[in-house]
Amino acid sequence: MNFSDVLKEVSRYVREKTHGWFDEHIRVFREQTNGMFSMEYTEEEFAERFYAAIGYLGRNMRYRDNEEFWNLRYFIQRYISEATLMLEMMFIHRCFTAITGNEVEAVVIDTMGLNNRKKSILATYHGRYYTVGIADLRAVSTDMKPIHSSGCCSTDSEAMNMVSVMDEVQRVCGEKVRIYTGDAHTVSRVCAGMVFLSHGVVAAGRLSKKPKKRLGKKAIALLRENVLLLNKVGKLLSEEPTLGRATALKEFIFVDGVNVRKLIDDLGYLILLNISRSSIPIHEICNAVELSNYLKRKTRIVEASYTRVETHEAGLLLKSSELVISIAGLYHLITGWKWPESLFNLSDMRLYIPA
Repeated sequence: MNFSDVLKEVSRYVREKTHGWFDEHIRVFREQTNGMFSMEYTEEEFAERFYAAIGYLGRNMRYRDNEEFWNLRYFIQRYISEATLMLEMMFIHRCFTAITGNEVEAVVIDTMGLNNRKKSILATYHGRYYTVGIADLRAVSTDMKPIHSSGCCSTDSEAMNMVSVMDEVQRVCGEKVRIYTGDAHTVSRVCAGMVFLSHGVVAAGRLSKKPKKRLGKKAIALLRENVLLLNKVGKLLSEEPTLGRATALKEFIFVDGVNVRKLIDDLGYLILLNISRSSIPIHEICNAVELSNYLKRKTRIVEASYTRVETHEAGLLLKSSELVISIAGLYHLITGWKWPESLFNLSDMRLYIPA
């Protein structure tokens, strides 16, 4: 089946099941443009162009690849933003929940290398993946349903972005998400502490070095004395998720003579210590996410998955690719998928038809 037909079918289904779909997109559009522009399309016209744009961006296409893309440049520049894509991800996620009845309570965080074209001798390589510029920081549910994706700069650690990622995850899935897992590079003491304080989510990652020593009595006493201060820090992080980046960067953050950063580290250490003694199947879950990463690379197979846009625009492509996988999964669900493989499968769809 051609993927363009899949886009039309899923677009129709999501709009039927989501009351006020078009009104919500108009609201987000006005927020993004500060009310400077009005909607130029009817609901049918907007939906047709919107899903065509998702297919274009998510499959890493070029405007000249297909006639249906020739008139999308203006629409993408005016109407497509990361906020509108995450809004549609939330609508699609609600459709999954309504059909299956399964609420997302745990997510898997992972980073995968993102290929880019080296256009300058001054271009920086990502320290772990040796790819140019950025890496793809992803969040998927335990059944491999895509939830979030964003570009992680080559100079960033995952802890710098984790509060923002968890804020997006709970915005899409709701506040029932209470645990996340991932490889060791997605879990650190400061990361575990910040995410627990801001969103009440427990970090249960695969640790390369498991904590063995108990936290000292003085450190525990200091945590108890400053519970109110930690609650205020958590509230601040939940209201301004971007402050998680500043917190992860600084080694010392003093408030009334108390090193708040040390308190967050100690709280995170306690969380990781308790998780290391539990029997959660972390290794199996972390290995399973690699199949989802492979599927995303397959989705962006055009031009060997090389990203041709500037770094600040890469988020649109990454989120659109997650939407392409989600759209394929929802299409299989509403048409009666009976194969033993996962719903999130592109084997029966023609993503790209050469001219």
